[in-house]
Amino acid sequence: MRRFVLLLALFLPVAAAAQDVGTVNFDFDSDVLDAEARAKIAEIAAELTETPSYKPTVVVGYTDAVGSSGYNDQLGLRRARAVAQELVAQGVPVARVGTVESRGERELLVSVTTAERRNRRATVTLDDMLAACRSYRDISITPASIRDELQQDLESRLSEAVSAFAAYQSNGTNGPAFQMAGAAREDCGIATGFEPNALRKTEYAQRCICSSARLRTALSGQ
Repeated sequence: MRRFVLLLALFLPVAAAAQDVGTVNFDFDSDVLDAEARAKIAEIAAELTETPSYKPTVVVGYTDAVGSSGYNDQLGLRRARAVAQELVAQGVPVARVGTVESRGERELLVSVTTAERRNRRATVTLDDMLAACRSYRDISITPASIRDELQQDLESRLSEAVSAFAAYQSNGTNGPAFQMAGAAREDCGIATGFEPNALRKTEYAQRCICSSARLRTALSGQ
C-alpha cells in the first residue's frame, strides 16, 4: 500500500501552496514600520486591491533568534498586526485581511543565532483555503468571488480528484481516500460546469474546495 501511495503521488497534481504577495522587514527588536516597510506595504496593498481574490489573506510575523521564544512570539505578532493595520490604512478592505499570527523565531529564513534583518519580517500571502474542512459552509466564497482565478482552482482540484479516483479504482482500493476522491470528483465536476452567474455555482465551489481538502488530508495520512 505504501508503494502504491508513493506511485500515486508521482502523477497527482501538486497541491497549491500559499501564494506569496510580499515581505516586509523590520529593524532589530522593533515593530515600527520605517519608510522602506511602508513603501513595500503600499505595493502589497495595490496588488491586493487591483487583483481581487476569494482566497483569505494571511499576515505572519517572524523574528530573528535573539531573545526568548516567548518574547519573540509576541514581537512577531506585533509586527504582523502593524502590517495588517497598514494594509487597511492603504485601502485594503478589512474583510480581505484574514489571519494575523506570529511564528516568532521558529521559521528562520537565515539559520543564524545572531541578529539578522532578513529574519525580522512579516509575510503577506494568499492562503490555499483550509487544510481540512468540517463543512463546505466553512468556505468563504460569495458570488462576487466567482472569477477566472476560482474557476482555474476548481479545474485543478477536479483534475487532482479524477487522477486519485482512477488510481485507487484501478488498484482496487476502497478506503477513505478513495471515497474522498469520488466525492471531490463529483463536487468539482459539477462546480466547474456551472456558468459564473449560475445560482448554485457558489455552493458547489464551496463543496469542491471542502471535499478536495478532505481528499488531501486523507492522502497525506497514508
